[in-house]
Order: sequence, then structure tokens, then C-alpha cells
Amino acid sequence: MPVATPPKTVLLLGHTGKLGMALEQVLGGNYRIIGKNSSDFDATDFEQVRCLITQHAPDIVINTVAMLGIDPCEQEPELALRMNALLPRFLAELSAASGFALVHFSTDAVFSDRTVGSSCVETDTPVPLNLYGVTKYAGDCFVMNCTPQHYIFRVPVLFGPSGNRRQFVEKMLERLTTDQQPLRISNDIISSPTYSLDVADRVRELLGAQAPFGLYHLANHGTASLFDLMTEMVSQLGLDLPVLAASYRDFPFIGRKNTCTPLSSVKTAPLRPWQQAVSDYCALLRQDGGRADG
Repeated sequence: MPVATPPKTVLLLGHTGKLGMALEQVLGGNYRIIGKNSSDFDATDFEQVRCLITQHAPDIVINTVAMLGIDPCEQEPELALRMNALLPRFLAELSAASGFALVHFSTDAVFSDRTVGSSCVETDTPVPLNLYGVTKYAGDCFVMNCTPQHYIFRVPVLFGPSGNRRQFVEKMLERLTTDQQPLRISNDIISSPTYSLDVADRVRELLGAQAPFGLYHLANHGTASLFDLMTEMVSQLGLDLPVLAASYRDFPFIGRKNTCTPLSSVKTAPLRPWQQAVSDYCALLRQDGGRADG
């Protein structure tokens, strides 16, 4: 009787974040997942990172660790550089030396604004507008040039189960369900809202098919403002609360905003329409009593 091939080992860095949770759930049936987060290691201490990889000898390292947000990166640029650029470089150098495949996640914020109706594809040249975008693009460049065995998946604004209620969608849902007050949401920031579980499903498909290494954009089909996204969620959840359109300029900010950076791909099929994904997410929220942490 033939001996079954053991599943590949995946070291998943940031497994309790929104994207990490989705990846752990979706990949768990096909891979041996070793999940690590900030309670297990300090991502700014690269010797700790090296020890983790030496200890577990993974076939694949998936990095979802990042310093997120335009304003936090403007306020702590050295930390943003270390987390978003130098950590990916270090992982890529270890990948080249050790032979594991590196899966790294990036963002639509590496691009400058597009005209409404157009989108950013893999062949477009990034032109970051803020420190968040600059540091994430630096990470992309390091990964591309330091190891041939890499996947870079750029994703836009994400929704999905999350333990972090400080991110935009979770923060807005929290306000809606606890404050019972109208929400003012910007209608002049346009993206391609994307479900974290749909991203994880496509990552599983691409890894399983041994798709060519390189850069991929993963996004649900269609574009929407943040106002459109939250209006759809409120409707799907059956909440009788108004969502009011506003401008991002009505709220305090530090760094220059990306106002129109939808993603699409010339290398992989689009994910399903974002409205369908919102419907599934809201059904999940209803099962969990409206909690965004699943």
C-alpha cells in the first residue's frame, strides 16, 4: 500500500488577524498550519523570526504581519519601515537561503489615484502617496528581488471575521450595534471591497495548482465607496439605522489619502461580486449575533 504523502507545513505569521484567520480556516484542510502571532514572537526582532523558521522548517511561510493604516505609519515611520519593508526583506532572504516558498500580502495603497471606472492591475507601476504605501511597496520590491520563490498578493480594503475591532469595517459595525446612532461614512474613497475568506480560497487554489510565482491582485469584482460598503452591510443585516454620506475631508487625518485605487487582475479571474460576498458575511454575522469577530 502506498504511503500517504504528509501535508506541507505552513508557518502562518499573524494567524489571528483578519486575513490570518481566513487563511488558517481555509488552508487547514490541505496543510499542516503552524500559526503564530504577537503573543508568540516580536516581528520587529528578526532573530526571533529566524528562530521560528529554523524551529519549524516550513515548506511555506505566509506573512500577513504589517503595520496597517495611513495615519499610524505617518506617526511612526521607523516602525512602519521595519514592519512593512525590512521584515519582508528578511523573510525573502531566508526563503532564498532555506528554500521555502514565501507568500506575502500587500495593498492597493501602493498606487496613486485612478479615474473612476478604471482599476489597478499587476502590470501598472506603483506610485505611493503616503508612508504606508511607500513602505508596503518597498516590501514588495524586496520580496520580488530577494527570492524567486515568492507569491505577492495585493488586496484592497477587507471585510470578514476579525478579532481586531479597530479596523474600519469592524469599528463601524461596532458603532452601529452599540451606539445605535447614525453613521457618517465617506463616499469619496473608492475601492474594491473584498471578503477575506474569498481571498483565502483563491490563495488555496493558486497554491494547490502550483501557479507561477509572482505578483497577483486578489479582489472581489466591482467597485464601491466606503459609504456604499457600509450601506450594503446595514441593509443586509436589517439594521434600521441611517448611514449618511460624507467626505473623508470631514474627518481628521494626517497622511494623504488614496481615494480611488480599485484592484483587478490580468493574471487570475476576479473573485465574485463584492455584494454577494457581503451577503455571505452578513449571514455569518447574524449567526454570531452581529459580532464581527466570528
